[in-house]
Amino acid sequence: MFCGFSSLSVFDKSATVLLYLTIGLVALIAVIGILTWVYNKERIKDFYKYAIGVGVGYSIGVIAIMAFLLFDDMVKSGEFSAQVFWPIFALFALLVAAIIGALIISLTNKRYMKLYLKISFLLIGAYLIGMLIYQLIKTYQAEFVLADELILIFSTLILIGILVSLTLVFGKKSTLDNHTKSIVYAAICIAMSFALSYIRFFRLPQGGSITFVSILPIMFYSYMFGIRKGVLAGFIYGLMQALQDPWILHPIQFLLDYPLAFSMIGLAGIFRDFPAFKKKVILQFVTGGVLIAILRYACHVITGIIIFDIYAADGFNAVAWGFFYNLFVFVDAAIAIFAGGIMLSSKAFRKQLQEVQIT
Repeated sequence: MFCGFSSLSVFDKSATVLLYLTIGLVALIAVIGILTWVYNKERIKDFYKYAIGVGVGYSIGVIAIMAFLLFDDMVKSGEFSAQVFWPIFALFALLVAAIIGALIISLTNKRYMKLYLKISFLLIGAYLIGMLIYQLIKTYQAEFVLADELILIFSTLILIGILVSLTLVFGKKSTLDNHTKSIVYAAICIAMSFALSYIRFFRLPQGGSITFVSILPIMFYSYMFGIRKGVLAGFIYGLMQALQDPWILHPIQFLLDYPLAFSMIGLAGIFRDFPAFKKKVILQFVTGGVLIAILRYACHVITGIIIFDIYAADGFNAVAWGFFYNLFVFVDAAIAIFAGGIMLSSKAFRKQLQEVQIT
């Protein structure tokens, strides 16, 4: 057993150790919960609050560590260049620090949460813009195909602008009243989407797959808690997808194909409060599903044309191949929309959603 363990890579060794550590942590929290319930029941709400904080914080830390080790292994094996690795790792580190800080504030002094979130979003936004500018300067100095790089950067900025504009204009401002509730549901929906993404009907050779309703939990989360929180959940889910099946050739391609493309799923609930769609729940959901499919498709098509053109099949130019290859997005979305429509046709399920949903 120990001989087999010593032959594993650092990533596999860490995964094994963290598995047993996680089992131990879950057991410890369960024991503390039982003791609190039996001997000090009035503190059970405090226990739930701190258990959620510890669980989410621990999960984020584990994801960050495993992401670093996974990408580091890919750099060493030549699958992933260091020039691509470090900008992406810096983004992960910034996000982890921001989320851990938010957890600490939510458990200590919620009054400063809105200010903290605004500062965090500004810092992350500034980093992303800086990454785009740096990539453009580096490309110019290296005398690469500057026209392609400009198209990639400006297309990314346009899609980010569309996402931010839709979120700010049609998304309701968040309140802290249901903050803990929304975090718990976000964690559940992201975990469900991630688990369902392993059930694949078809997997494409350069990334992308048709799955069994993997985006549906994020879509429902957006419908229940609004598109502002939905976009954030989609962003986190996109980062997890980058860990699950990484096809990363360029920092901006990573941004488009993973966090930005999957953030679009968080717009699924955008038509929930439109007067024209009032009381037409299935129509709200289907229309939102079509919108997110189009926006996600746009993200993948841009990288398909500019970054993955070298993989174009015989008889296809880069543009035609980019549009054709990424049609899987519509099939994947159609499966989720169809399943979601069936679920929403049930009055009991709609009632359940309404009980959870933030108005």
